[in-house]
Amino acid sequence: MLLGVAAVFTFLLSLHFGLTFLYLAPLNPIKVAFWEPVQLHLRDLFAQNWSLFAPEPLHNNTVVFAQCRLEDGRETDWYNISSGMVEGLHRNPMGPYVRLARLHLAALRFYQGHSDPSSERMTVKICATDPDNPVCNRQDPKSEAIKELGKRAFARLGSLACAQVASVEGRGVSAVRLMVLSAPVRPFSQRENPEWKPTFTGLETEWFDYDQVAPLPFRIIGPGDDE
Repeated sequence: MLLGVAAVFTFLLSLHFGLTFLYLAPLNPIKVAFWEPVQLHLRDLFAQNWSLFAPEPLHNNTVVFAQCRLEDGRETDWYNISSGMVEGLHRNPMGPYVRLARLHLAALRFYQGHSDPSSERMTVKICATDPDNPVCNRQDPKSEAIKELGKRAFARLGSLACAQVASVEGRGVSAVRLMVLSAPVRPFSQRENPEWKPTFTGLETEWFDYDQVAPLPFRIIGPGDDE
């Protein structure tokens, strides 16, 4: 009996490490052939990348704002939700803010139809020889499915903030939308250049239906509030 359990455990462990190896390996025919099961196994529960061993800091500062549409049709001001989540992360580095503070980065990538780095490298190779392929303009079924994931993540993130607004306004929320503003970090080479100014880029989503989410206390900052 014990030998049978040990054999099953060894098989499952070997399968997991084999899929992990394929996930992290450079692009190759075997990886392409088994990409779907590899991605399904690792994307949600066991996501892996080389950042743990060769960390590369982010080159952009990103701020996320949420706006709420109340049930009476009125639209609220934009609320900064990034600062409060970062504060929550600093207070509780092992809590839910570890993921929530960077959820918008994955949501933004998915919302634009961009998948993980390995899939993006495959897309670049395909588009180099077949620029008219639906993959290149993110209109293929896989890209559309990824966009839906981004929309769902944005909707839940906005709903998390608007749940607080609803309690203050004393009425329900019917829809939410988000705005993401990004600016590059000052390069080291420009550290003493007083003329250097960041260039801001941004994206504003469409309205999403308000989603009932579990409450999570964090500070949201509206116009006139102290940072």
